[in-house]
Amino acid sequence: MMDEPLRVAIIGCGWAGVRHAHGFAQCGAEIRWAVDVDLIRAEAVKAATNREANVSKDFGDAFNDPAVDAVDICLPHDLHGVVCVAAAQAGKHILCEKPIAATLEEADQMIAAAEQAGVILMIAENEQFHPVTLKVGVFIKNGVIGRPALFQMTRECYLTRSFVEERPWFLDARAAAGGVMMAGGVHDFNTANMIIGDVESVYALRAPQRFIELEGDDTSVAVVRFRNGAVGTFVQSYIMKSLVTAAGPEIHTLRVDGELGSISVEDGHTIRVFSEREDMLIGERLIQHEIYVPEQDTFFLEVQHFIRCIQTGSEPITNGRAQRRPLEIVLAAYQSMQSGEPVRLP
Repeated sequence: MMDEPLRVAIIGCGWAGVRHAHGFAQCGAEIRWAVDVDLIRAEAVKAATNREANVSKDFGDAFNDPAVDAVDICLPHDLHGVVCVAAAQAGKHILCEKPIAATLEEADQMIAAAEQAGVILMIAENEQFHPVTLKVGVFIKNGVIGRPALFQMTRECYLTRSFVEERPWFLDARAAAGGVMMAGGVHDFNTANMIIGDVESVYALRAPQRFIELEGDDTSVAVVRFRNGAVGTFVQSYIMKSLVTAAGPEIHTLRVDGELGSISVEDGHTIRVFSEREDMLIGERLIQHEIYVPEQDTFFLEVQHFIRCIQTGSEPITNGRAQRRPLEIVLAAYQSMQSGEPVRLP
């Protein structure tokens, strides 16, 4: 166990970096460095978390500081690999935003560097800690709807000006390593893996581009077959306009159908369960159960898990090897979009 607060360098002080920094502060960690090419953003993180923190445009300054225990990488996707490897070589524990990397080769280099240095590598996949997802997984595991046959997820977003201003690199397909299938799909394939199991094959289509400024896909759909025989559909879009999405929030929906019933989530908080299983009936009457799950800060939960792993020397749930798989599925989906054929995963 560590007697002193964990000393952290935030590398990238944009949208994700700000949320991670607050998570570390809530956990009692010390933000020792705020690093960003935009010093105004770095200064903002410093002001909000630790007025004694150092600021810099160069992550090397933080990596060369022997007082830094861990780094939190919140950079464009194509920079994850090189910065993570440098952090490992500097002997720092690493929390890196999802996706793990832009390519499988970079992911493998990150994993190898962390293992060689003997440091923790955790990918910040906050959906892994979402209480709704975890509860749905328990229902599925306990057979409430029998064997799953159909899994459906949608991610409805509307890229507003403020979104793009906070993440201008999202418009660059190289920096973002794609478009919405990378940014959102890597979340949802991870969720599917948690709830249903591993993906065997994927077939994906890219819709006609409507957000012209975006180089990557603004809308795409993937159909997968899981290794247990179930099938799934994933709809990812930056242009699904509604009164809700125009105001900023995203809409994420989830539905799983099995031989005995269904489980669905439409508002992010309420799980609706319909099951013909005897213990789910009221007398002999079929009903729909509604379970409200209180909201929790998943950024705080993932940071808390990261700190505990460092303190105990345990392997993170979202370790590098585990999070390589969602990236592999996303890249297979992009391969399918280009080839027009299904792609079978190893």
